[in-house]
Amino acid sequence: MSQADTKPLYSGFQPCPTLTPKMKCVRLRKYNHDHSKDELFTELFHEHCPKHRIGRDASIEMLKALVLRYDDVGAPYILRCYINKRGREPQAHNPFQINVEYPEPGVIRIYCGTDIHAWIDTVIAPEQFRRFQKDSA
Repeated sequence: MSQADTKPLYSGFQPCPTLTPKMKCVRLRKYNHDHSKDELFTELFHEHCPKHRIGRDASIEMLKALVLRYDDVGAPYILRCYINKRGREPQAHNPFQINVEYPEPGVIRIYCGTDIHAWIDTVIAPEQFRRFQKDSA
């Protein structure tokens, strides 16, 4: 296997500096189509909650709800995002591709979205999480 065929294990993309093993970090950002703005993205929401308060399935549904809320879509569109594909009317629409990545050692990220992008980071291996900070202390 060549180096071009391998993907780095950790993305390094915007890990939350204040994430702790007992908390989950929820973030939401919007792509700025207006090129006159200084920033390519605008952060819309960033909050932590206790890890034990939200499970994986609820996390995914919450991410979808945040994306829909900030994407300013109407009720008919939201309905079509949640119905199954059995039948033709109304037509089902599923804009969500749920992805998983590892932004840093010991952390898993679940994310979805397009111009509105939501993710939740969870520490899954506390012994690996920010080990370099523990070692240098």
